[in-house]
Amino acid sequence: MSLRQPTDEDALTDEPNFELECLYDDMDNPEEVTIFTPDGKATASEWITVDRDSAIAVTEIR
Repeated sequence: MSLRQPTDEDALTDEPNFELECLYDDMDNPEEVTIFTPDGKATASEWITVDRDSAIAVTEIR
């Protein structure tokens, strides 16, 4: 893996664009949220599940 310093040409102010979807374990009283890529070739193994209380909205990451 190689690393490089960002340049002025890099769009550092643009927000990232994620092609992700999420599902809850229980729609009436969700405790877990699972995030995945809907078009992934290995959707059965490319996902992450977290406790709902630990999840942070993308808009709050910055």
